[in-house]
Amino acid sequence: MLPNSDGSYKVFFGIFLVLFLVIAVLSFKGVSSTVNAAALSEAQIQSIISLLLAFKIDPEIVSNVEASLHGKALDIGPGNIASTTEANEIPPPAPTAATSSLIISVSSASDADTVPVGTVYVLVGSYRFDATASGEDISFSSLKFLYTDNALYDPYNCAIFSGPDEFMTRYKYSFNPDWVHPAGTDNYEFILTTPLVISKGTARTIDIRCNTNTNAIKGTGSFSWGISDIDGKALFTGIGVDSKEPVTPQVIPSVGSIKTFVSKAAQPQGNAAALFMAIYSWFR
Repeated sequence: MLPNSDGSYKVFFGIFLVLFLVIAVLSFKGVSSTVNAAALSEAQIQSIISLLLAFKIDPEIVSNVEASLHGKALDIGPGNIASTTEANEIPPPAPTAATSSLIISVSSASDADTVPVGTVYVLVGSYRFDATASGEDISFSSLKFLYTDNALYDPYNCAIFSGPDEFMTRYKYSFNPDWVHPAGTDNYEFILTTPLVISKGTARTIDIRCNTNTNAIKGTGSFSWGISDIDGKALFTGIGVDSKEPVTPQVIPSVGSIKTFVSKAAQPQGNAAALFMAIYSWFR
């Protein structure tokens, strides 16, 4: 029933108008936020809330209405909308670091079972460094290989080569103190003065060349150069050129090809080339 006085009628009409606005605002949930924000100011929102409280509307309903009105009145700019969208998106997976993989095995390049006595830079051991599955280049500053000693006179001046490339400082003396001089079965470390780099996606042959003793005639024993492992891993590490992380190669362990001594005159034709290269290298 409507009030009788004009003043009461105006009050009632005002309240009715406010409630109508509230209902209208709540019905605009599907409309863009910027439109609703422009429709009601903070003062208008507070007036609506006050009137609802005055009419003893359920506080929970009033709270929900206020939250809804404030949500529509907030300035939600394009930047915030973009941030909200980005926050809900699943981030792309982090880039995978380059994988470092290297397998070392004894190469057949040194399968000859005899070596000439009293000769410099004789090929006595050869290895295949396989980085075909690696995602980065791998650099080595030292290597460690297994020497098996059954010789009365061991080879000496042992150093690392790869084709014409040398990786240990050469001296103009008969005995190079920084090279390896095996004496007894053990793993011997070769300290490289020039880093050995195995390029990703490639394989490289690494050789051990030694001088043989003039007293190591036929019947004075044998020796071999191979490679040891611990749980399938080498006893030395390299460094990933890109990642700077240590890389321990996988190893196929082997004692290598067993060498016996023969005189220079009786050496196989295949060792003649090695002898020529050794003499050439000596006078470089």
